[in-house]
Amino acid sequence: MPFGVTGWKWKVGRFGYTMEKESNYEKIKAKAKELLEKATRGVIWKCRCGTTHISLLVDGEILGELWEGVNPKELEVGAYWYGKWGTKIQLVKDERVMGFLWLT
Repeated sequence: MPFGVTGWKWKVGRFGYTMEKESNYEKIKAKAKELLEKATRGVIWKCRCGTTHISLLVDGEILGELWEGVNPKELEVGAYWYGKWGTKIQLVKDERVMGFLWLT
């Protein structure tokens, strides 16, 4: 069951795992916008392949990641998907994905 989504449960379908009911995108979008208002940029680091990663902090907790030095308040909420550990939301600016935010 993905965390943060009440009433969900995984079930095995004919072609793999499915979910029993649809999530409410408006609720997910509202929560993500609320978190983005409080978000600040954290530590900047580069991985072995040279990609830049910037921690996205909310109340001192890492809840996301950016790949470019943009202001979190300028970002828009994009597409999302959910998995075993929570909902992952794309953060978009000028029609480009700039990073992700995790809802738990």
